[in-house]
Amino acid sequence: MLVSAFFVLLAYACFRGLTRDFGVVTFVLAIGFLQDPVRKVLAGEPVVMTIMVGLVVASMALRLVLINPRAIAEPFARWTDDVAPSVTIFLLVVGLQGVHSLVRYGSPVLTGLGAIFYVAPLVAIVVAYAHFHRFELVRNFLFAFCVLAVAVALSVVYSYSGGESQLLGEVGSGLVIYDQGTILKAYSGLMRSSEIASWHMGVCVCFLIVLVVDRGNMPIFLIATLSIVLLIGAIILTGRRKMIIQIVIFASMYFPLLRYYQQRLSNRFIGLVLLGSVVLSILYVLVLPSFQGTDYDLYLARGVSVFEDAGERFSTLGLGTISWAFREHGFFGGGLGVASQGAQHFVSGNTGGAGEGGIGKLVSELGLLSLFVVAWLGISFARYLHKCLNLVSVSVPEKLPFVVGILVFLLANVPTFAIASQVYGDVFVLIILGFLAGALFALPRQVVSHLEANKTIL
Repeated sequence: MLVSAFFVLLAYACFRGLTRDFGVVTFVLAIGFLQDPVRKVLAGEPVVMTIMVGLVVASMALRLVLINPRAIAEPFARWTDDVAPSVTIFLLVVGLQGVHSLVRYGSPVLTGLGAIFYVAPLVAIVVAYAHFHRFELVRNFLFAFCVLAVAVALSVVYSYSGGESQLLGEVGSGLVIYDQGTILKAYSGLMRSSEIASWHMGVCVCFLIVLVVDRGNMPIFLIATLSIVLLIGAIILTGRRKMIIQIVIFASMYFPLLRYYQQRLSNRFIGLVLLGSVVLSILYVLVLPSFQGTDYDLYLARGVSVFEDAGERFSTLGLGTISWAFREHGFFGGGLGVASQGAQHFVSGNTGGAGEGGIGKLVSELGLLSLFVVAWLGISFARYLHKCLNLVSVSVPEKLPFVVGILVFLLANVPTFAIASQVYGDVFVLIILGFLAGALFALPRQVVSHLEANKTIL
């Protein structure tokens, strides 16, 4: 029944993507969160299920192209001349490395696997740019994501408490963690792996902070706070510590950057921060002692240890992978896919390796020159988004907390990608990041729409 319902929903979502301008984004989230539990009940747990969400986005992109072929370039060229050249050069490098991979290894699957990582976010940006023409649509997207991610957190806690179901647990043999002098099970809940579950729940924590700061009243604040406690507790049960670091990075960057563009912090914002600190401190004092002597205490100890290991991990899995990738694949790299998960199933030789670190993945697949191209791409994006944020600060300053929150979330993913890129090989993860980037690219449209709506009301 679940499998049949899923594929009916998938077909309907693709149909709507091909025939409707708006209202399809929610289906993207539904398919993205459902494809993992459905995969678990299918014979052989087919890996192709991980790209089902991509079919919906592809249908949305196809509609845009059929209606207006120039829609592909519009996000990068309409409002600024800074972005288009860097995007063009980046795609040229990716295309050349795709040919390199195909000629060298003769595996279209390997080349396609590598291409998805670079192309999927750009397609998502184009789709999101067209769909997120109002601030409220982006907010609804974040809210819907949070509802589904909280369900994942509940499934992780249920799993830990002894609940059993075919929909729970990791795909394959699962991950076993040797830490704290014992063996810890990595809980994934409805998601196919603890890594994926942890990422989605960490994203939800960041989104909840943004939603509360943007427009949260007291009931919403309390619900969000309790949800954040649940989410962080569930993240610890996955054993994937890096998401805790990402949340800390997000929080530490959010407030200073907001202060920079606001020129001052509102009393409401300061009040929310202080109130949140008090609530979390009370929960820390009252709840944490109850876990002493339990299995969960071991998970907590592992989670806290991430701060001690962060420097070493960034050195070895971040910057340290550049030299490895250069030695193994040379200045020009090994072509698309060689550092992707599962590459060893399609070609033999030096695959994977430095791909665990995002910087090493780029050097392995695109060559050493790619670091300069990606840096140029990042700088051009930053310059454009800086102009957009200045526009928001002048035209609709009340939207700054929301917009800055999305930008900071994307920035917080950079250090996580640098030391652990595996989760960013997931199509759904790439689409979410692309959607949020597309929402930022569409800021000029959103500002115009907001001003026109307010003028109509007045």
